[in-house]
Amino acid sequence: MSEDFRFEDLPEDVIEDLEEIAEEISSETRRAGKKKVKLPSSRDLAEVVIEAALQARGVDPAEFPEIVIRLLEERGFYTKYVNEKRIWRIYENLVRRRVIPDTLGVVMW
Repeated sequence: MSEDFRFEDLPEDVIEDLEEIAEEISSETRRAGKKKVKLPSSRDLAEVVIEAALQARGVDPAEFPEIVIRLLEERGFYTKYVNEKRIWRIYENLVRRRVIPDTLGVVMW
């Protein structure tokens, strides 16, 4: 599944949610007037969450956000604005829309 995954396969409402979050973060950093940093877009974050979820079978759910953040940092992203709530929101949306299985067993139906 991870080999064949394309961002375009995500439901439109998930893409819109992710892009809205990325725009909020992007506008915050522009207002700060600081030097540009490479922030993960919603697309980047969704791809990393999918990758981490597929690799995280048998992992304690408390460790999952740390895995996602580590993968983002390995790809050269600045992760200050990536918090656990955002990671879990994306994970839950992807599970509820059946893009990924609930490998961590944390989504209540």
